[in-house]
Amino acid sequence: MFEYEKIEPVFPGNHVKDWQKIRKKQWKFIKNIIEECRSSALKLSIPQIKKEYFLLESPNFDAEYSKWAYSEISAEYHPHQWDGGLWLTLLLCSDQSEAAWANIWERCVKYGCNYNFSRDMFIKYNTYIGQSEESLAFGIFGGLEQRMLPYFVQSDVYTDDMITLGRDEYRKIPWKSPQETFLQIFFYMSKLTPNKSNPCGFVPYQWLHGLLVSTFSYDLLSDKDSESDAVYNCCDIKNGLRDDAEELYHPNNIKANRLMIEILEDEGTPQWLRKIWADVRDGKVSV
Repeated sequence: MFEYEKIEPVFPGNHVKDWQKIRKKQWKFIKNIIEECRSSALKLSIPQIKKEYFLLESPNFDAEYSKWAYSEISAEYHPHQWDGGLWLTLLLCSDQSEAAWANIWERCVKYGCNYNFSRDMFIKYNTYIGQSEESLAFGIFGGLEQRMLPYFVQSDVYTDDMITLGRDEYRKIPWKSPQETFLQIFFYMSKLTPNKSNPCGFVPYQWLHGLLVSTFSYDLLSDKDSESDAVYNCCDIKNGLRDDAEELYHPNNIKANRLMIEILEDEGTPQWLRKIWADVRDGKVSV
């Protein structure tokens, strides 16, 4: 439904020249991400993760024993079971080929993984802790969000369909109703134009316009609370029209923001939402 420009990752895969040298320089940042998972098992395994996964050209998912795993349980106990789960495994894997990522996912399908927790972290954990210039430039997933997103939001349109991983079933999309889907995406998408101190350009929500639009075919509630929230969101979105927007905001965010404006002005958008946007855009309503 929507076409997006391809984002080049900040974290290089093993197909990039001098990838290990670049990754070694980035290790301090990656180490901080792992520590933020707040997993004692992962913290104890940080040296092994660096040597035997992050800097290893071809991480061996078929090894009988993963030294960095919690314990020697079985041949199936691999990094996809880490706290942080799927997103952390994809982020740290030096092999960024389609085949390697497909292998990671196939193991999750066959043996299961802590998918809801991993997806929740991916969806919500989308701005990095800390204010260093490096962390703001990288974001939390280093530009890999675009490739990782389809693993965690498995439909371009709203659906109640399920997927099976191991012995458990999960929703294809994280949200449990069209209303919740709309509210969550609209809120976070409006924050794609953050203030100058946080110009992170790598946020998963910038590729969810189609899923947002798909909720318009359902009866989205228009009560005072949702309309009030919509006013705040539209005021944030309006920032993308500022004359100095390109100086303040990341180019990725501006593109996503202006595509959101096209949606808000489209006749297929609920009338109450179009009116709120028009009033905010024209200065009739403000906060």
